Amino acid sequence: MSETKRKLSIKKILIRDALLILLILSMFTYVKCRRRDAFTDKGAYKTISLEGKWYKVDVDTITVVTVTKKGTYKEEDVSGKKIKEGTYEIGNHVLRMDNKIYSMNYVDEEKLFQDAIEGDPSLYEFRKYFYIKEKDRKIYYFDNDMEAADQVEDNCSTNEYYEKSGMFDENGFAIDGNGVLLAYNGNAKEITLPPEVEEIAENAMSADYGRAVGTQKITIPATVKKIDTGAFSFSTVHTVVLEQGIEEIGKWAFGDSSIKEIYFPDSIANIQEGILDTEEGLNGMKIYYKSGSQVERYFQQYPPEGEYELIRQ
Repeated sequence: MSETKRKLSIKKILIRDALLILLILSMFTYVKCRRRDAFTDKGAYKTISLEGKWYKVDVDTITVVTVTKKGTYKEEDVSGKKIKEGTYEIGNHVLRMDNKIYSMNYVDEEKLFQDAIEGDPSLYEFRKYFYIKEKDRKIYYFDNDMEAADQVEDNCSTNEYYEKSGMFDENGFAIDGNGVLLAYNGNAKEITLPPEVEEIAENAMSADYGRAVGTQKITIPATVKKIDTGAFSFSTVHTVVLEQGIEEIGKWAFGDSSIKEIYFPDSIANIQEGILDTEEGLNGMKIYYKSGSQVERYFQQYPPEGEYELIRQ
């Protein structure tokens, strides 16, 4: 390579690197300005006041947060022991607490549904709350302790709670002491449920709950005797194989799922209505069953809506 060409190549590299640095700086400035704008132009949140007492719910923990009009807050545990205190500022769908900024959603149901209210508003039970996001976790703030307690109850069936409680094993299965599979958050493409599983709980494989999201095939062994209502609701799994030995399937067990193939054994004796119900009907699902089985009689009596193929084995 000649000296002239070498100089030109070096010049091109320097220009490219300079443009890359400018791009990174521009992105940083853009993000910084967007955050600044969120506090200077608060949009619909400019009239929101957080002054008062809020019950903070972080997974399964409730604390009490007292917020002042002057932009300060104090957090205490339920016994009144101070945890921390600091400053806050409301922006447009964001909340700055001390030096950290969180995305924020504020809900006042009385105002939200005021056009639909008929009669005396005091006859309705409206909630007022907001939540912020810490990575993928929602942290709620309610204006009364009963709503906070209800949220804790709901949270106790989430992946976040199972993770915090150390219930997920190294393969991503959360199984309680009674052999009930509560959730699977692993990323294996094909899995067979562990032999200690005797029952699959509601939403255990639901993608809406962040479960079995990357899994394409699940084999349910004979040790499992019951599949609860909605266990695979909204599942993104493609193939489900139920082995001989399974006895009971709850209502809407595979409802609104993306299952393309499902295999039923003839050991199933109890099948509730609507196990494959979907809002828009099935779309080409292949359903395998044993001749003369309860499953065959079930589909004769309760044929699903949509397009599907019944395949006798």
